[in-house]
Amino acid sequence: MPLFVAQFPIGINSRVEAIILQLEIGSNDVRMLGMYGPGGVGKTTIAKAVYNKIFDHFEGSSFLENVKDKSGTFDGTIQLQEILLRETLGMNGQLKVCSESKGTIAIENILRNKRILLILDDVDKLDQIERLIGGCNWFASGSRIIVTTRNKHLLQTLRIRHSTYKVKGLDDHEALELFSMHAFHKNKPEEDYSKLTDQVICYAKGLPLALTIIGANLRGRSEMEWKSALDKYKMIPDKDIQKVLQVSYQGLDETEQDIFLDLACFFKGLYKDYVVDILNSCNLYPFIGIKNLIDKCLITVDQFNKLWMHDLLQQMGREIVRQESPKIPGLRSRLWCYKDAFEVLTENKGSDNIRGITIISPEPTKLQLKANCFEKMGNLKFLLVGNVDTCGDLEYLPNGLRVLDWSRFPSSSLPSNFRPHNLAVLNMPQSPVILDKIFKSIQYKSLTYTNFSFCQYITKLPNLLSAAPNIKELNLRGCQKLVKVHDSIGCLAKLESWDLKGCFKLRILPSCISMKSLKLLNLFGCERVKRLPDFPQEMENLMYLSLAETSIRELPPSFRNLTGLERLELGHHFNFCHLPRSIYQLQHLRILQLYGYDQFSVGVGTYNLQQYLSNSGFPRLNFLKKLTSCFTPPKKCLLSRSEDLSLQESIVKFSRLKFLLIRDSKFLQKIPKLPESVTGVCAINCFSLNSESVKELFLQFRRKLELPQNTKYGDNILMDSNSQRKLPHQVDYSIKIDYSLFRYKPPHTLREFLIDSTREYGESYDITVTGKKIPKWFNHQSIENSISFWIGPKFPTIAVCFAFHLVPLKDSDANNDKYGSIRDDKISWNCDVNIFTNGHTQPFTLCRHFRSMKCDHLWFYCDSRSKLQQDFGKMMPVDRNLVEVSCKISSWSSRNGKFAPVIARMGVHAECIYHPPNSVIIDDNSQNVDDNSDYSKNVDDSSDDN
Repeated sequence: MPLFVAQFPIGINSRVEAIILQLEIGSNDVRMLGMYGPGGVGKTTIAKAVYNKIFDHFEGSSFLENVKDKSGTFDGTIQLQEILLRETLGMNGQLKVCSESKGTIAIENILRNKRILLILDDVDKLDQIERLIGGCNWFASGSRIIVTTRNKHLLQTLRIRHSTYKVKGLDDHEALELFSMHAFHKNKPEEDYSKLTDQVICYAKGLPLALTIIGANLRGRSEMEWKSALDKYKMIPDKDIQKVLQVSYQGLDETEQDIFLDLACFFKGLYKDYVVDILNSCNLYPFIGIKNLIDKCLITVDQFNKLWMHDLLQQMGREIVRQESPKIPGLRSRLWCYKDAFEVLTENKGSDNIRGITIISPEPTKLQLKANCFEKMGNLKFLLVGNVDTCGDLEYLPNGLRVLDWSRFPSSSLPSNFRPHNLAVLNMPQSPVILDKIFKSIQYKSLTYTNFSFCQYITKLPNLLSAAPNIKELNLRGCQKLVKVHDSIGCLAKLESWDLKGCFKLRILPSCISMKSLKLLNLFGCERVKRLPDFPQEMENLMYLSLAETSIRELPPSFRNLTGLERLELGHHFNFCHLPRSIYQLQHLRILQLYGYDQFSVGVGTYNLQQYLSNSGFPRLNFLKKLTSCFTPPKKCLLSRSEDLSLQESIVKFSRLKFLLIRDSKFLQKIPKLPESVTGVCAINCFSLNSESVKELFLQFRRKLELPQNTKYGDNILMDSNSQRKLPHQVDYSIKIDYSLFRYKPPHTLREFLIDSTREYGESYDITVTGKKIPKWFNHQSIENSISFWIGPKFPTIAVCFAFHLVPLKDSDANNDKYGSIRDDKISWNCDVNIFTNGHTQPFTLCRHFRSMKCDHLWFYCDSRSKLQQDFGKMMPVDRNLVEVSCKISSWSSRNGKFAPVIARMGVHAECIYHPPNSVIIDDNSQNVDDNSDYSKNVDDSSDDN
């Protein structure tokens, strides 16, 4: 008999088809497939649908549900054996197994002689499988076994060859339909409830369990009841959802539970190695613990090595903590809610139960703390304070602290009775601290990460070799009064990142640097530094070195010991740097960024750039050998901020040029034809660049990528009218962040910075250029935030383009009463782009940063067809496949608070096979900006032609 799957089986068919393809029912070998994913994601539901689809292809079949729970009961394994025997034999009556061993023999005899389909649902241990089907080697030819589990590692221990399938949550379209079916009994929400529905979709993050339960709970209720329920869900999860999700937590050991709760309350979104160092200082064995949490689908690690978890899993963990003391926050183990932390600190209601506390205000706040407010928290491990101005000196901090992350710390030093022997993280940016007081006669043996950025009372960096010898990251960025660094700092053996950017008064550095672990040294803007330290030993790990905007005129001969250097920044607008001839030994150098150069000076005597590089051996910089001839004299090399830069037609001769960056050039009017090797162009804030040149640049990239002028349905611009998610024509103030925070990242972003700054420019193509209008050959264009279209079984080349407009803020929101010129402001933003296929969220997620922009810009991006086919090919099982491209500005900032960014239009070029449903045909002569909008009226006149 077929199994009941679900009342509304939304999004199941595509997943079932993908699994059946992996099973290859027609082949005669024995195949096993492991389905894994977090609780509530739909593993059992999908397994039932697969069973119904294919069970009649086999001589016998059995679906064993809740194997884990049943195996844990008395005679549970025998009961499962009885079900297996009865179903595979096709018996309707009772079948009795006397003992587990006899049941095993009977099952073996059946499995060896019958081609069967067996599904073992919700397994968490290998012995649960082996007690039912032995070592998985009893099966007759053509049999198929499917195992569903929350534990990915379990599948790695199986003794039979198998494939795996990760069950992912629903995409937004599927989630909307599933929720609507439960809440409204139709596939879309009532119009009056559309905004509330969006809140539910955002809250559930594609988890079918949550969508089903919440939809049923809200069915037939009033808008006021919906709002009340949603407010409650944000604070207290539904008990039925909590019960299902909490099963995974209950299967963890004590240290793994602590790790999970620490991540849920404090460390979600941070770098894995940063968190590992913190948890290791707490004796939680994080290397194996975090791996187990990943295997059990409780957390994930992204491409930048950051730790993440589903929002509902995070809420599940936080609810476990809340239930420790629902009414009295001071008795809980962890405090992350600002309201609770504020109450505990200001009213001195702490206790020894508290393991960690975060007090980060949603908006700038003043907070009066008592001198002994932490005295009752003897077991405090993590203390994170931000966006609050605290008054008064502290008299006590617990000696067990591992993390002290306190922006604008109120004192110049730590309490005199504080013994920071266990402290792993000491972050005190924008504080009046004096390092001599912090490190005087105190041992910080466990200290690994430090951040003293923008501390304006720091004048010297004392001896840390004896006080804190294990430091990995030392951030002194923006310490404008720092003058001297103690000589011992150059011998910190474990230091990986040393950031001194913007220390304008810094004059004295260590005489030599012998740090084999060092990966990043940033001296950008240290204008008074005249001498670079010697490097007496080989430093193969140093990848990034910035000496730009310093007074260094000559590099020491020992510079050749930086053998691992990949990115080097040099130069100053008022002087040049003498490079030693030995620089050619830096064979890994890939990015050379020069500031203010009009000539190179090498050793004794002066050579121009072309002469110098023609005699050098940079295997990855050979394209620069002829570079000088493409610029108008007197400029001899590529300048990122050259005001009078003019490119010549001869640039097309440089067949190895990959990336061209021109920024803030006032007179650049034209970008000539570029060599075919170029994959990236940035012409930012180039106000004089004419629109014809921009058009030709886009056409060159179109021809390079072999994008046809006309695609199917390409004679008109197709406006996708399905989506109800409009582009933000009004400025979204909820995602605005402080300009200083946008420019200066926290210290543990070193890894992402290194990945980005030394990345290869591979198969992707990228243009950022001043302009307003998306070219007409982008056959799908929309003023909404998503575009959908149908394609065939082969993924075509897809190019996307976005038009960013800078909009003046209204008087009530601006920092002053007058708009002023847009050139007086600097606007930065992040744009996120996602591609979905057939309801599956793909690994292709692109986040692009745009910094210090002063006019409207166009952004073009395209991956090669081969890369797209590699990423998406497996998810294109049928002749017609639905693709959706969506975009949003995720955060933005404005230096002077005068302008804000919006995405005015998005475009996609793709060869589709089917007309987008319900699409609206827009005349080709339509403008990129709505007639009712006032974008173009408010933008600086200088960019009108772009």
